[in-house]
Amino acid sequence: MGESLGQVLASRLRGMTVVTDRGLNLGRLSDLIMDENTGAILSLVVKPAEKGMLDSLPKDDRGLPVIAYSSVIAIKELIVVNERVLAIHQMKASGAGVSLPGPPPAGTATSPAAPPAEAGQTGPGGQGQAPSA
Repeated sequence: MGESLGQVLASRLRGMTVVTDRGLNLGRLSDLIMDENTGAILSLVVKPAEKGMLDSLPKDDRGLPVIAYSSVIAIKELIVVNERVLAIHQMKASGAGVSLPGPPPAGTATSPAAPPAEAGQTGPGGQGQAPSA
């Protein structure tokens, strides 16, 4: 069975390296969390490259960090996640008010929530997105 544009076999994903768009090696894909009703990919479960690297992210039942699929921007030879969106998810998970590098976001404190939706819409093939609320 061949792969068409915008589709990847799940068997090829396991063990794939997960990196940020700035080249930081986060680890290897261990598993996927999917919505059982829609089949949409919700999150990536990652075995971190370094101990303590992704400690501020939510964990699965095995204690491995979970990265929201909305931060994925490409899947080819590597799984690439948007580092800025990942930082936003880390801040939300930790409950910390840590500011991101660069200029402060305009508007209210909730304005950084917009980039994850935009980043998620440009994910691989535009598929596997969590249903919007």
